[in-house]
Amino acid sequence: MRDDLLNREQAEALRDDIVALDGVAGLYGGQFGEIAMLFAGARVRGLHITDDDQDNPRLAVYVIADSKHLQPVQQLGETVRTVAGKHCDLPIDVTISDVV
Repeated sequence: MRDDLLNREQAEALRDDIVALDGVAGLYGGQFGEIAMLFAGARVRGLHITDDDQDNPRLAVYVIADSKHLQPVQQLGETVRTVAGKHCDLPIDVTISDVV
């Protein structure tokens, strides 16, 4: 995983902007907290930069959808992708991990 493409402040701002969206209850950090960007003294859950192809890293965002403000999943994914695109220039993959 590469956390050098976003610094802690950028990752936290991205997280906050995504969580503020209608239809988003939070970000999913995995069963054991394994989905996160790691920084000195902190982790930002629900965001992960993949490095399977080191020449083409991608940002993965794991969303928990809010059933009280539920919108079509594809629309929610596109909205999250648009917001995330304002914070980084990486290709962005959005996964709706849960609905609460």
